Amino acid sequence: MDHVSGEPLSGVALSLPDLRINALTNRSGVATFPTTTLDSVRVMATRIGYHSLDTVVAVPSEGSMATLVLRRSPVTLAALTVRSEQAAASSLELARQIFEREVVVGAIGVTQAEVKAVPAIAEADVFRSLESFSGVTSTNDFGSEIFLRGGDFDQLAVFLDGAPVFGPHHMFGMFGLFNPDAIGSVEFFKGSIPARYGGSLSGVMSAQHRTRSGSGLGVSGGLSMLGLRVAARGPVPWSDGSWLIAGRRATTDVTGIAMPYSFHDLNLGTWSYLGEEHRLGWSLLASQDHFALELDHLGESLDSEWGNLVSSLTWSWVPNNRTNSDLTVYFSNYDATVSVGNEGTRPSTRNRIGARGVRGQLTIRGERIGVRVGARAEVGPVSLLASGPGAYIESQVSDSYRHGSLFAEVERWIGRLRLAPGFRIGAEGTGSRSFLEPRLSGRLHIGAVALSASLDRAYQFLSAVRDDRYIVPGPPMWSLRTAGLPASVADGISLAVDARPGETWTGSGGFWVRQFGDNPRWRPDSARDLSALEFHDGHALGWDVSIQRHKGLLRGWASYQWAKVAFRDQEGGEYMPHWDRRHEVDVTLQLGEVSGWSASLRTRIASGTPFWIPAGYYHGLTYDPTIYTLGLGSPGNLPRGLGYSGESFTILSGTQGRLPYYARLDVSIRHSFRWRGWKIEPFLSVPNILGRRNVYLYWSTPSIQGNPQRVTLTPYGQIPTFPFIGIDFRF
Repeated sequence: MDHVSGEPLSGVALSLPDLRINALTNRSGVATFPTTTLDSVRVMATRIGYHSLDTVVAVPSEGSMATLVLRRSPVTLAALTVRSEQAAASSLELARQIFEREVVVGAIGVTQAEVKAVPAIAEADVFRSLESFSGVTSTNDFGSEIFLRGGDFDQLAVFLDGAPVFGPHHMFGMFGLFNPDAIGSVEFFKGSIPARYGGSLSGVMSAQHRTRSGSGLGVSGGLSMLGLRVAARGPVPWSDGSWLIAGRRATTDVTGIAMPYSFHDLNLGTWSYLGEEHRLGWSLLASQDHFALELDHLGESLDSEWGNLVSSLTWSWVPNNRTNSDLTVYFSNYDATVSVGNEGTRPSTRNRIGARGVRGQLTIRGERIGVRVGARAEVGPVSLLASGPGAYIESQVSDSYRHGSLFAEVERWIGRLRLAPGFRIGAEGTGSRSFLEPRLSGRLHIGAVALSASLDRAYQFLSAVRDDRYIVPGPPMWSLRTAGLPASVADGISLAVDARPGETWTGSGGFWVRQFGDNPRWRPDSARDLSALEFHDGHALGWDVSIQRHKGLLRGWASYQWAKVAFRDQEGGEYMPHWDRRHEVDVTLQLGEVSGWSASLRTRIASGTPFWIPAGYYHGLTYDPTIYTLGLGSPGNLPRGLGYSGESFTILSGTQGRLPYYARLDVSIRHSFRWRGWKIEPFLSVPNILGRRNVYLYWSTPSIQGNPQRVTLTPYGQIPTFPFIGIDFRF
């Protein structure tokens, strides 16, 4: 029998060499031998996948049995190198890999095929595809920012090949930073985070470059109304490995939109196998965004630009099938600037992060127990500096970020129960603070159904600063929690039921509760400096169900979620953050190729998000980079124009309302054909094909001149029906 499960083993070759007798065990694991006068006998047992057994057995009395226990052993084969095109993992394979490896609630994987299945706005986008899964909230059409399990957008940690990315979006958050042709797969953790990750409250998005390559050169890319992207990959000629070069260039000039915006990014990477046990990988991502808008004849403008430079070097050592280790050295630079005013006096705010880090981990797997341990150290400057009065953020904050931690994860099988306790412990040097993040997860397997539960605590010391009341086009600005300011903390519990009845369908349902402490909120009334920063406590709860079809002509997924998020300010007043959506239904379907034609659709119906109801307005001089001359009764001789406006300004009340319910249907049609070795796919993607006018926000304007208590709310719509055309190609 098997020494772990106790199950009988059939097909075991048994030999009594002294008696020259051989036999095979039957389905019950039993083999019968004739009686002998010997008191003991030598027995040899062999079976593929188990250690051979050579032992002496006391001969039992006639009619009774002797029990032999075999221990499992990996099958060792000679080294074999295969050079051919390796297909990417399917959605079912990736889901199974993550489910078997991670004992946490809410872990999913996203493949390139699933990214492509979501109808595109201009082109396929990794972040927008994640918004279509259960437990994920987005607030509007214009942003690809992700809100998870009650947390803000900056509480999602984003990693690329193990290196953190601080500005993971293009075009004010409308598009994700990652070129879909350069990314192989994405692992996504919602709420419940493994102990090896840290520094975020609500989730982790870990992306990996596309490392697979065939025996020759491969080229892919696309041309859309947004711009051009190209990726090339191939084998490394001097070793068993591969390389990748990918680039993307986009500009609003292509669409004719009167908003001068452009961005570009570059991906580089190489991965080599140094013998059978060692693998070395290096990757780099460089990006730059630029926005410059001239608004009036006085020469005033709003300039925003930001960029990322992220690189990592990883050495992996796999001495056997039970042990592996990784050591990653990385740096991540983020540089962002917002400038307003005229050419002579243009105050600006600059945000810089320069993170340097090293992370190592060792994993040991057994048949009933596994251990993962490791450490991480990260240092670097973080600054948020204004060049003069009137800047977007009038602050002078500069410090060195120093962060070190140790983590451990243990996995233990007890029958059908799989327990995974873990912890992360460390210190943050800026405020001389230590922290302990305990994690506990468990999963009970009952046939094709698994019941999971997770409890966790997380801390965050680096947060984005964004005005909650006024929308300002520009990059996210990050601020370090310096000495004297509290770290944000979140405690959560998650429950889930996962069903995997076969190779076609999977389904899940979950419930979660989270408690937030000391979350930074910024709603400045006048001076825009960090002295107006407040720290609020909150809570969130929700549940969701989803189902996914992985095979067949028609594939896709559907989900429903209900959630409630509430915070309490320093005066004790409760409010709903702008990402609080109570109900949301999301369906994504993809029809496979028929005579070269394929189609996909995504529909989303959701409750409206909260907004602050205006109480009136006033005339005066104040700073708001989104308001310029409107001609609504400016006081005499006051500066007029962008940034400094002698105009009408809204006074927000303490009462909240909700936008109308949201509904949108997007469709996409593709046709693929081959030409001289190229696969070419023209496509047409139409967001909001039904033309519903979803409300983005309400502009507040005085309705009666001189009456400060009367305002008019004018709805500003989200993305209208607008066809996007493009072409994807692959060689």
